[in-house]
Parts: sequence; C-alpha cells; structure tokens
Amino acid sequence: MPFETYATLLNKKLVVPSVKTPYVAVDRVFFNTLVALGLVNIYVDETWYLERFPDVREGIERGEFTNAAEHYAKVGFYEHRMPHEINVDEDWYLENYPDIATAVTKGVFPSGHAHFYRVGYREGRFPHPNFTLRSAQDEVSPRPRALHPVAA
Repeated sequence: MPFETYATLLNKKLVVPSVKTPYVAVDRVFFNTLVALGLVNIYVDETWYLERFPDVREGIERGEFTNAAEHYAKVGFYEHRMPHEINVDEDWYLENYPDIATAVTKGVFPSGHAHFYRVGYREGRFPHPNFTLRSAQDEVSPRPRALHPVAA
C-alpha cells in the first residue's frame, strides 16, 4: 500500500482531526488497512489456534480462509481471539487486578490464569508486565507450551 501525505489523508477525509481533543477520527477501511499491515507480523500458532477455535478449522474447510494466520488477521484480531498461547504470571496478575483476586478467593474463577483465558484477554488485561503479542519473525522454533493447563 503506497502511503499518502497527511494532507492527502485529510483531503480524502480518511483522517479527521478533532477541534476539541488531541484525537483524530479515522475512516474504518483505512484503519483496518493500517492495522492489517501490523497483523501480518504477529505469530499465530496454527495448531494451538485451530484446537482452541474449532470454528476456524471449519471456516478453512469451507474455503473461507486459507489458514489460521489469515483468519486472525482478517477476523480473529477484531474478535479478541488469542493468536497463540500466552503465559500468565499468576502472582502479578492477582496483585494488579484485585477484583480478580477477590473473584478467585470467592471461587468464581479457579485462578488468575483461568480468568485471563476466559475473559481477561478480551477485556484488555495484561497477563504480565510489559505484555506484547509474540512476533512472527521471532518464532524461528516453537516455544514450549505453558505449564498451566488452560481452563475453558
């Protein structure tokens, strides 16, 4: 995608600055195009993703997607699906999210790890300090799986 000048983006109304805040409104298609450029760099664990999301396997079988990475980039990211297994620092998670620590104490969730996998990721909570998704370029060989079983 060739990148246009900021003035061109303004003239095409792909970007509209707010006069009252430091924010800009961005055309949805333009935004999705920009995000897609970054999504191709996120590591998607094909085996893990298809095991966790059997509907994606069905979509691939129907020819809707060629693989898990394509699904993640086109749909999964926006549906808050995890592209790969994520390790949760249990002590850090419960310390930084006291509401979850209370829920674990009350038996609502068996652990912070279970909370993160059930709803925490979708809520935008961090599983550990400085969390980022793994990069596809960094995944020369698969990483070992987490020690904690994923509670569904």
